[in-house]
Amino acid sequence: MQQVAALLAAQLGSVKDLVQEYVSALSTPAQLLCGLFAFGYIGFGIWGSWAKGQKIDFYGLLRPFSTGLIILFFSGFVSLLQLTIYPIELATSSLNASVQDSYRQAQADYSVAQTKMRNAMAAYNQQQVEEDNTAVSTQLSADDESSNYLQLFKNTLHLLVSFSSLALTGMVYFFRTYVVLAGVVLVLIGPFAFALSLLPGFAGNIKNWMMHYIRVTMYVPLSLLVSFMVAVLFSGCVYPVFTNMLSALPTANYTFSDYAQAENLQLSIQLITLLFNGIVIALYACIPVFSKWIIRSDYVAAVTKHN
Repeated sequence: MQQVAALLAAQLGSVKDLVQEYVSALSTPAQLLCGLFAFGYIGFGIWGSWAKGQKIDFYGLLRPFSTGLIILFFSGFVSLLQLTIYPIELATSSLNASVQDSYRQAQADYSVAQTKMRNAMAAYNQQQVEEDNTAVSTQLSADDESSNYLQLFKNTLHLLVSFSSLALTGMVYFFRTYVVLAGVVLVLIGPFAFALSLLPGFAGNIKNWMMHYIRVTMYVPLSLLVSFMVAVLFSGCVYPVFTNMLSALPTANYTFSDYAQAENLQLSIQLITLLFNGIVIALYACIPVFSKWIIRSDYVAAVTKHN
């Protein structure tokens, strides 16, 4: 899944380039709408000033022209907005890359220790089958019904851990895909949103669109920041603790107490892994909330309430 998702995420970059070819085609009708709305905007502005006996605000009447220029050079305007996020994305990407080597090494050490423990447990089980040790078999399964329930619990826990790891990987690539597709939609509807800003009651369209575009673009650096936190947590705390506990177990000549200790340790590790995976998934799910903390919508809320 990681390989397929990584290839798809890499190919999504070409979608942005393809969309830019259609922006100019969609901006042409948006420019026509902007021109039509400009006549009404200027007319109502002049008429309102005359009706109130006030001086005409010529600077305020320049808004349709500035809006038309933005629509005309909309691709450049979007690129300018992306430049505001690029330094943050570059910094978080470098920060995340700086801990990935230690994270992979800690994960590899943990995998080696876990493999040794499983091999030792498998050798112990094979030895008991060959020796047909009735006493040990009685201790391992004193109550068949309880043993079946315990095995069902272990299998369910192992399934939950695998599912949480799968969901964690899916969350990472979901945000990468969502950012691209949501950005495509915002870019395509942007010229029309800007043209409609000249109508009464739609004055906040431009700031509203900019707020949503920057907020969606912020998902990428926030995802990289969460990945950095996860890498630091697992490489500095979780995996070393698991590795040390697994390394303390004997690698051969298991006794019954060693086998029981290994089973309990494996069960504890799965429970802790499930807990941490749940916390990390919650962090990724809260990325839109974190983005709202950065990009506030007080102005939009005030405009909506006023209208």
